[in-house]
Amino acid sequence: MLVLLVGILGVLKLLDGALAGTSGNNARVAATNLGRELAETTRALDYDELTPALLAGRLQARGLGSSSPWTIARRGVTYTIQERVCTYDDGADQIAASAPDNVCSPLPTAATGDENGDDFRRVSFDISWRDQGRTRSLTHTDLVVNPSGGLGPHITSFSPLTQTITAPVGTATIQYVSDAAASLHWRADNGEDEADATGGPTNWTVNWDIRALDNGTEVLDGTYRVTAQAFDGLGIPGDSKLATVILNRRRPYAPPSLSGGHDTRLSDWVDLEWALNSERDILGYRVFWSGADGLAGSDDDVQVCPAAAAEMLSEKASSCTDLNPAKSGATRYHVVAYDLAPGDNVLPGDPRSLLVAAPGEQPDAPSGALVATTSAGGTPTLTWEAPAAGGVSFYRIYRDGTAFADRQGRTGNASRTWTDDEAGGAGHQYWVTAVDAQYNESDPLGPVTWTP
Repeated sequence: MLVLLVGILGVLKLLDGALAGTSGNNARVAATNLGRELAETTRALDYDELTPALLAGRLQARGLGSSSPWTIARRGVTYTIQERVCTYDDGADQIAASAPDNVCSPLPTAATGDENGDDFRRVSFDISWRDQGRTRSLTHTDLVVNPSGGLGPHITSFSPLTQTITAPVGTATIQYVSDAAASLHWRADNGEDEADATGGPTNWTVNWDIRALDNGTEVLDGTYRVTAQAFDGLGIPGDSKLATVILNRRRPYAPPSLSGGHDTRLSDWVDLEWALNSERDILGYRVFWSGADGLAGSDDDVQVCPAAAAEMLSEKASSCTDLNPAKSGATRYHVVAYDLAPGDNVLPGDPRSLLVAAPGEQPDAPSGALVATTSAGGTPTLTWEAPAAGGVSFYRIYRDGTAFADRQGRTGNASRTWTDDEAGGAGHQYWVTAVDAQYNESDPLGPVTWTP
């Protein structure tokens, strides 16, 4: 019992460390994305609003947090924002004899003679948050060019700044007012839709056809940014303005694919993997055993990932392992994506079902020797040979053990090489298993020891 307890505590420590690392990485990724969002929204403001007195209030008015100190919540983490704005006098066109208000320090070294020292506004966002009892932080800095002097027509206003569309068929309409211009061009950040606005020379209308639902060409749900620029008769553009369009028109589609099968190497597990939804408003996923009747959505469905019914996997999660399957033979599972319906209610999407076949024989293990070398980046690279017989769908890599908790990664296909980019500065032992098309797993090849 003592030996078993020590082993269990070791596994729990590994799991706790892995979960803590994942949580910390997710929080930093969210902070990086938040910095980009703040910078993009800043560019949509009028240049004259980029001042220490106005910037925070203008961004908060667009739904980016509130209060003082300024805080924004993302994915369960509260980020504290400290904005900094200064006027940058670029020495490339000389500098002004008298420094502009709120000038950035230090001033560049250049000859004087610039009539307008307000060349750019340098905007910085210091983003901090708490993670595992420690304060983490990063800074996002951007330069916004002064639109006056030599540039094209200026967009003086537009409406609405943000709109939400829930109708199955609709058009996102945005009205712009500009200086006299020859044209106004807009593009949405879905990479597909752009056109010239109608109207002119000062009043313009953008009509973005978001197309009808369920026809295969509609613009999927999520938050989109529409960028517009006015052009003069010579084709010289003015500053760009950014409007936000939120589409929330249907529950999520079924995930594009679902595959999996029984893994009988150590026990009888069911491994499942799916392709992520393309909608931009997905909150997360849940995976269910479809019950004895094999029907998704019936009363006997059992949630297997995550185990707690009130929780869900993250929007980036694409795999699940049922460590205690209710049925050892052929059975059915389904995965469901969730988004936020109007009224802040979590809405389940269409299910993607999979009939998991009864477990077959284990595939042959990789052959030859497992070799670990050091890549140019200082990380371990593993190579091995294919099994002597049988097909391989992909390979799993285990680090410092061969239990479920020791899974470190997998190849994307039958490639026989893999690099551990998360090895850190410590040495490790590695094993490799072959996985067939039914997700059954071979005995491991290894170990091989890598020393940095």
